[in-house]
Amino acid sequence: MADGSRDISRRRNPADKLTEDLLVEILSRVPYRSLCRFKCVSKRWRGIISHPDHRKALPQYHLHDLAGFLYSSRGPSTGYFSTDNFTHVSAGGRAPIRPSLPFLPDCHQFHLLDSCNGLLLCRRFKTFGAGAFYYVVCNPATEKWVALPGIFSKMQTARLGFDPAVSSHFHVFQFVEDGAAHANADDDDDAYGFVRAVDIYSSKTGAWSHKDTGWDFLPRIVSDSRSVFVNGFLHLLAVESAVLAVDVEGTTWRDIPMPDDEDAPIIDVDDGFIDLSRGRLYLANSDQHDLYKLSIWVLEDYGSEAWVLEHSVRYLNLFGVKNVQLGHEYHIVALHPQRNTIFLVYGHDKVLMSYEMDSGKVQFIHDLGHDSLEPYLPYVPLYSEALVDWH
Repeated sequence: MADGSRDISRRRNPADKLTEDLLVEILSRVPYRSLCRFKCVSKRWRGIISHPDHRKALPQYHLHDLAGFLYSSRGPSTGYFSTDNFTHVSAGGRAPIRPSLPFLPDCHQFHLLDSCNGLLLCRRFKTFGAGAFYYVVCNPATEKWVALPGIFSKMQTARLGFDPAVSSHFHVFQFVEDGAAHANADDDDDAYGFVRAVDIYSSKTGAWSHKDTGWDFLPRIVSDSRSVFVNGFLHLLAVESAVLAVDVEGTTWRDIPMPDDEDAPIIDVDDGFIDLSRGRLYLANSDQHDLYKLSIWVLEDYGSEAWVLEHSVRYLNLFGVKNVQLGHEYHIVALHPQRNTIFLVYGHDKVLMSYEMDSGKVQFIHDLGHDSLEPYLPYVPLYSEALVDWH
């Protein structure tokens, strides 16, 4: 009788009485590593934890705070790019990743291109110093990676789109400019100029698709423009005073004009900057009324394309000098994803610094070195394994 009672109690798990909503609420409060162990509790728990409907609630899909910046430097002897640099945005601590990306094959032949919600987009050259390359996407927190199909020879603008709260799949956008053929083609003409098409890779299908431009004009992308992936669209700055946007299917194309009313004249975006903070799209550039001042705009209403001036600060308060030029003496490298803080790289020694818009506080973080090179990629760790078929 006693043995039978033990069998019954063993079968009666109190957690089985929890509704799915209540269980998700509980699991959303545990650390990621504990969540991984809880997948082994039962088939029901594993199914709930892995279900796409719970991406936004469970910590396996939560992005951590901004850890720091990845960047490249030029080797002192060879002059070749070295991708093995990481700097924290706060003092002390160990890098959350191995910045040399040693888990990648022949990692010295990689160039960093873009970062998006914990993933990195790189070019891998087939041989040292060769022109032919292919694209690789990796998660340095889990040291998983995948090589994209196709061999390329043109250094075209390529950006990464990924939102783990919406989908486990990522997209790579390669912008086809004047003189450049579409994906997998080999063409020797100049690849720089007007964008005529976009090649889009989907990790869901494992293939590239080629889409002719759907914009009403042939735009030119601002050199080294940071991309923003939000609402299923990739956004970049165009020289023609607009933010370009294209969705992951290449079926919807938008161009969002810069502020152009009498209080905010059209902004010259040659050296402008866009980024995402607290779910909203931001634009930063030198103020056109006062060239000694930096202005920061926010797209308050994405649908109506209404820009609002969020903040402005004089260069004298930022750098201690009155006249500096964005894109030359300093670069904007990121807005904090959750706070009113902007990160900049300034001066000959490429000093990483932050500016808190609410308090006006300026903080010098780290000398990156005069041999450091763009892009300075903000990195937010993502520890989820449940993405694609990684290596």
